[in-house]
Amino acid sequence: MFASTRVLGPRALPAAPGSFSAAGGSVAAGRHIAASYGGCLGCHGANLAGGRRFMNSGAMGTLAAPNLTRGAGGVGSAYTDADFERALRAGMLPDGTGLLVMPSVAFTHMSDADVRDVIAYVRSVPAVDDATPPRTLGPVARALIAFHKLPVESDLIDLQAAHNAVTPIGVTVDHGRYLARVGGCMDCHGANLAGGHYKGSPSDPAGTNITPAAIGMWSQGDFARTLRTGRDPSGHVLDRFMPWTSLGQLDDDELAALWTYLRSVPAVKVPP
Repeated sequence: MFASTRVLGPRALPAAPGSFSAAGGSVAAGRHIAASYGGCLGCHGANLAGGRRFMNSGAMGTLAAPNLTRGAGGVGSAYTDADFERALRAGMLPDGTGLLVMPSVAFTHMSDADVRDVIAYVRSVPAVDDATPPRTLGPVARALIAFHKLPVESDLIDLQAAHNAVTPIGVTVDHGRYLARVGGCMDCHGANLAGGHYKGSPSDPAGTNITPAAIGMWSQGDFARTLRTGRDPSGHVLDRFMPWTSLGQLDDDELAALWTYLRSVPAVKVPP
């Protein structure tokens, strides 16, 4: 019951619900964000009709990425701009129900400009008729939630935090830090980027050390090739849990900014 109340039951919405507007958003910019550091296509599909299953058993329950389009079974016609913004940055459905897999802890750092662009893109895609199975929680999922092993995104977010109006630009540390935060680098590699097991099931790989202590000998070209090919300079093939197929869609300046930021963080040596 505790887990059901925390996840399936509504909660207080952030201040001023319904006030966010995506007017003026760029479809082209939103498409790029969704394909790259937003990672939207990896879960919701190239046509945004959803379908990726995160849970699909009696013990865990049922959880699938929803159809975001205006088609039958999709949320596109029912959601306001504020509903989409709340799901992205607050980890909540329109009624205040908390989301589980939506990476809102990372997206809470997304600028107003980027959110507008993403919503503009979502609203531009063709309608697809495809119903998402309703979310259910099995006994194992309820226990994991109760013991904070399966996080409810909105529980981890300061819902009153201010958001930046615009996105940093250029090959700068600030732009790179922004891409790392929104792109979820800290979610998997840790706040200090030294690696560890912060996300996923026990069977999923731990995040590696990506501070200068570990990748300091890499060149910027090595870094870009790793993200674009899924193979690091040693020839190691990256696990698909690492979203390199999305991050590899960053443009040259964005990759350079991300590299500039990673080179700026303190080196942390981790025992082998």
